[in-house]
Amino acid sequence: MKQGAAAPVVKHGLGTHVADGIAWLRLERPDAGNRVTLELAHALCAAVEEIELDDRIAVVVIAAAGASFCLGVEDGGEWERRADWVDAVGRLTRPVIAAIEGDAVAEGLELALACDLRLVSTGAAFAMPQLLGRRLPSHGGTQRLPRMVGRMRALDLLFTGRRVEATEAEAIGLASRLVTPEAFAEALDGLAEVLTSKGPLALRYAKEAVLKGSDLTLDQGIHLEEDLYVLLQTTQDRREGINAFLKRRQPAFKGK
Repeated sequence: MKQGAAAPVVKHGLGTHVADGIAWLRLERPDAGNRVTLELAHALCAAVEEIELDDRIAVVVIAAAGASFCLGVEDGGEWERRADWVDAVGRLTRPVIAAIEGDAVAEGLELALACDLRLVSTGAAFAMPQLLGRRLPSHGGTQRLPRMVGRMRALDLLFTGRRVEATEAEAIGLASRLVTPEAFAEALDGLAEVLTSKGPLALRYAKEAVLKGSDLTLDQGIHLEEDLYVLLQTTQDRREGINAFLKRRQPAFKGK
């Protein structure tokens, strides 16, 4: 289960490794602040496609090598319309954890916002300074940010481009939880283990209910929840969960 249990396969600046139901994706360009290139963007999109086709994967972790999580894109992002890598991450049906041990800036913050949970080191910080360069966020930043921190706070961060330290990030909802650098690896492994102990289909349906339901009326959202609840009862994983409970053993979920 441990993230360092096996060396990742690194291609185009992205390290990938799958073990124990977890897909580990790691940005491997520390000397460039893990800024994303066209090749790395394509690698992320390809990794997402492979994850969606693999029923063994229940949880995805996106992390980064070096001191920064991601400081944006390289070359001014002139290539970005050719690879919507952040949206690809945002469309993942599995729960996605952003493991943020360093700064997440500009498109790096947009990538973090596309994840479901953000485990943040106390030494990390966030910023969305695109307006300072006379450009707009182009990967959902103007949409995801206000949904998480509220409209007024989002406008403050967008208009000023100011740096948000980890403690403020937790207070306003940018961080799911804060962890000291010394405890970060253990906390990340523990969080991933907690999620993978759940049924993978139940995790996916819970994510779908929350994300889709937030754009529905309350009545519509409740109907969506009911439909997904009924659908889950028809799955093999549901029967396996019941059998495991009755026999007092650990369930062997298969995502079916």
